[in-house]
Amino acid sequence: MKQELFVDWSPDSRDHAALLRSMISDNTARGGPSGHRNVAIIARNVDTGEVSSGVWGSILYGWLFIELLYVAEVDRRQGFGSRLLISAENAAREQECVGVWLSSYAFQAPEFYKKNGYEAFGELESCSSKNAADSRLYLFRKLLRTNGSN
Repeated sequence: MKQELFVDWSPDSRDHAALLRSMISDNTARGGPSGHRNVAIIARNVDTGEVSSGVWGSILYGWLFIELLYVAEVDRRQGFGSRLLISAENAAREQECVGVWLSSYAFQAPEFYKKNGYEAFGELESCSSKNAADSRLYLFRKLLRTNGSN
């Protein structure tokens, strides 16, 4: 089969879905069922229904990956972010996850994650001298159970 490679800066979501289906099929054949589940903890305005803050993640092979955690400015420095994080951890425990992992740029919230019991297990250096912000990327994890226990 002859194939052509090209860069697509506005890719079609159907292409993403096709690649994802193929990867899931291959991963399942090699590693068994992943237990994939998406999870979100959302804070909504009770009057408007508008989302203000929340956590979005997915569970694969016993780990919750937090794709994003956002706390609206009005909710910051009141423990709300920690409440969101604890809610996500509790959801992961309910699914018998080993732990949680996530990434945070240096200009985002690495100290917040450390304060909440996360440990850095990797770091990528800043990639651009054009960027005035410290854009190092940290990888964090938190074990939810050790030696087979919660």
